[in-house]
Amino acid sequence: MDTVSITEQKKSKTTAFSVKEQTPSSAKANIVAGKSSAAVQGKSLSRMKVRRQSYGFSGVAGIRPTERRTSQVGLEYKRPPLIFLNTYQLDPRIKFHVTEVEKTINTVLDAYWEGHKYNIAESPGLAIVIAGEVMRNVKSLGFNRYRIIAVVSLVQKRAQSYSNAVAFLWDHERDGMADIHREITSAFIQVTVFGIYLD
Repeated sequence: MDTVSITEQKKSKTTAFSVKEQTPSSAKANIVAGKSSAAVQGKSLSRMKVRRQSYGFSGVAGIRPTERRTSQVGLEYKRPPLIFLNTYQLDPRIKFHVTEVEKTINTVLDAYWEGHKYNIAESPGLAIVIAGEVMRNVKSLGFNRYRIIAVVSLVQKRAQSYSNAVAFLWDHERDGMADIHREITSAFIQVTVFGIYLD
């Protein structure tokens, strides 16, 4: 038994040494031929066979994918859906106040629109900034259960006509709208804020 284990050790050492001692030109020839240097010697240097997973948690130890791929994987690990009790609230606690929203729009326009001259490069970005500021300030007023929509139209004056139409399914008791229009010599701006109640 000792002689068998000694010869196996010698074989494994010789194959490892012969792979290391292989000349670069013969290694290149083997690679060109499509064979690795370990396959040429007849034995692989690695003693583990690693099976690569095509899906699942192959990188995490101890977790293996299910046997078949389905859309119902891991149902037992999903969180239960959140269940809220009905509030039966049909009217908002704080209604959409058009006068407060108009004051908010005017303060934003005073900060950003005063002294502005229409520029094809800067004006579209200014419209986006004004819409974001108006939206943020109106949401800070605390109209709960309202969807706030801010529409900013910034148009260059070139002796053209302009008309703007928006259509909604409207609830006159709960929904609201504020509209502000300002003009300068080179352009005009129209800021419209809609407060749509979500019941």
